[in-house]
Amino acid sequence: MPDDGRKQKGNMKPLRFKELLLPTIWGGEDIVELKGLQGRMEDIGESWEISGVAGKETPVTGGEDDGLTLAELIERYGASLVGRRNLERYGTTFPLLVKFISAANPLSVQVHPDDAMARRMGHPYGKTEMWYIVKTAPWASLCSGFKHDFSAEAYTDSLAEGTLTSHLAYHDTHPGDCFFIPAGRIHSIGAGNFLVEIQQSSNDTFRVYDFDRVDDLGNKRELHVEQARKALNYKAEPNYRTQYEPHPGQPVVLVNCPEFTVRLLQSAGEMTVDYAGIDSFVIYVAYEGKAMLTDSEGNELMLEAGQSVLFPAVNAAVRIEPVGNAGFSCLETFVK
Repeated sequence: MPDDGRKQKGNMKPLRFKELLLPTIWGGEDIVELKGLQGRMEDIGESWEISGVAGKETPVTGGEDDGLTLAELIERYGASLVGRRNLERYGTTFPLLVKFISAANPLSVQVHPDDAMARRMGHPYGKTEMWYIVKTAPWASLCSGFKHDFSAEAYTDSLAEGTLTSHLAYHDTHPGDCFFIPAGRIHSIGAGNFLVEIQQSSNDTFRVYDFDRVDDLGNKRELHVEQARKALNYKAEPNYRTQYEPHPGQPVVLVNCPEFTVRLLQSAGEMTVDYAGIDSFVIYVAYEGKAMLTDSEGNELMLEAGQSVLFPAVNAAVRIEPVGNAGFSCLETFVK
């Protein structure tokens, strides 16, 4: 396996992946509309854009690596793809999962385990995530965290009394809002939200409350009340919404945590983003407009709203040239 993570010459091209579209009990229409998908597609709640999660991998589409999974790509290219430190830390496990989420109805109230708890379950990583709101209904909101400091005992009592949701912090949402959801934080995406989710590569979710919904067979979805009790962080925070100032033409940090960095890229004109000092792959998730992207080896590709692309770690820069009058906006993510 190649293991040289330096920014060296070599024409390793950007990679596109075949998204995985998942119908859900709460899914909406925004993913289908943004991507311009044809055919009968209903209740598409999630589009897994780039995934190495076992059983739900997104394969490469196009080029000489067509059909390969992320694990197979890492086996083939090593640190040239993911960066030396990521290769040492994660091996052939790709560390991130990138999604679009469209909620016509609320998702369950839930929580995710941290790394330590996940390992006790026999899984490699927990699930810290972030949300960037792309579009909302006028009345949309979401839940992130408790309104006040809580406890495991109060949690158990509130479930028995049916009052848990009265202790949760709800927030009105608007396009451009950002929320960081560390492992252990109780949360629920409310109806009317369309967002990008960037998270650790994990599918571990503990449902606490699911609004007593039933599936087509009349069955309620499984809850994980006891696992959630152990996973929850009961401390309230003064502010759950990420504060930032947009700066078109330059990257704006939204999240910078050990698991990943996420920056907002908005451009009305040409801009170049330097990656020479970043020992990592870089992912773009476009949600508005389209642009011609050119990497440091001269490889060009057109990226439109609803599409994603991965630049290998050997890439040293990306030039962004918006097409049309709408400009171009995307989220950029990497792992330091």
